[in-house]
Amino acid sequence: MKKNLLIIFRHPPFSSTNNRESLDIALACSAFDIPVSLLFLNDGLLQLRNHQNSQLLQQKSLVNNFKALAMYDIDDYYVLEDDLSQYQLTEKDLSLSCKIIKQEKMAHLIREFDTVINL
Repeated sequence: MKKNLLIIFRHPPFSSTNNRESLDIALACSAFDIPVSLLFLNDGLLQLRNHQNSQLLQQKSLVNNFKALAMYDIDDYYVLEDDLSQYQLTEKDLSLSCKIIKQEKMAHLIREFDTVINL
């Protein structure tokens, strides 16, 4: 039986290398046929925001990398309904089509995975 993996993104864009490292883990695991899903929590939701201007910070945005995840068979993305409300975002504001879950369902979602990575 294949193990599955959930990677949690909690950090805002450009704040540290954690987001890039989490993405690298997702891609590496996918290369070894490990089913990978991504959960964007709190400030991590901002990773998915369209129209990020990373040039001012002289950094690369991860948005294009996230858009390419389907090529690696990574296509399960989750966000919390409360986080969307907090940042006044809608599904249309995000670069990925995410499954929106309620806060009370998050623990159940996390328990569905054999391994959870939260950098």
